[in-house]
Amino acid sequence: MDHKQRISYLLDQYINNACTQEEFDELMSEVKNSPNDADFDKVLKSHWMKSAGTTSEHDVNWSDIYINIKEKTQKRYNIRRIFKYAACLALISLVCTISVHKKAAIDTQYLTAHSLPAKTKVITLADGTRVTLNANSDLRYPEEFSDNKREVYLKGEAYFEVVHNDKKPFIIYSGTLKTQVLGTSFTVSAYNEQKPIKVTVLTGKVGVVDQSNKAHAILTPGLCATTDQINRAFTISRIADPEDAIAWLDDKLMFENATLADVATALSNKYAVTIKISNQQMATKRITAIFQNQTLPDILNGITRLTHSKYNISKNVYTLF
Repeated sequence: MDHKQRISYLLDQYINNACTQEEFDELMSEVKNSPNDADFDKVLKSHWMKSAGTTSEHDVNWSDIYINIKEKTQKRYNIRRIFKYAACLALISLVCTISVHKKAAIDTQYLTAHSLPAKTKVITLADGTRVTLNANSDLRYPEEFSDNKREVYLKGEAYFEVVHNDKKPFIIYSGTLKTQVLGTSFTVSAYNEQKPIKVTVLTGKVGVVDQSNKAHAILTPGLCATTDQINRAFTISRIADPEDAIAWLDDKLMFENATLADVATALSNKYAVTIKISNQQMATKRITAIFQNQTLPDILNGITRLTHSKYNISKNVYTLF
């Protein structure tokens, strides 16, 4: 079904008190993310006309009908009117709900923090949660959190140290991954939706949902969830030392049996450049190395020595060959 049909379906579910929590959340998300109310005008009008339409009465020879049948008929007619009014009230309630959510969305002031290439940045959120952004990353977050949840949006990589709050789950949206916690520490890497997105837990417990295919998992320390949109894969793995996931906090790059393609992606993200590999055979070569407090040319010189290759530069594009 198309977008308007989906909205119509969600409204039907809401009015009939049949929507699931996921459908209600989806409807509210549509309301908050819609640039204007016109998206809902035709759908609401259609529902309103269905519920508030008039019913014509046919001519009846009441003299041939017993009084008690007439009374029952009148009662049934009254019941139909009651249901129509109830439907109208449901729509009014929905319109009010939409207005409240629209107002909440407008009133919520979002800020965006950005870290520069080859630099990290620390942000302390309103609840005391500490977020360290890896190089070339963005975090969108509200000045103040709502009464019942804490939501932020990440593009790039970050280390989260979330303040525990049983009444307010902390939710991170990063590409197709939705990560929810009450209070713990973990990393999220989501530079590009076309590349694998990862969540790695250091302490506590984290719930992860891949919203594209509804795959989900509960992660405990040392576990890593990875979603690959190209191959439509959602995998859980264990890393030997969870601290390796935050080596970048000390300006350290760690590659353990990593393909040259993965290394090129990591360097491209960190230094906000484009690093290409001349052929597929070279891209599948694997290296194990640690680089700390080194410039990009120093790192590339080390990689070319390890792989017996060279590189050139043209308009901020580095090509390994």
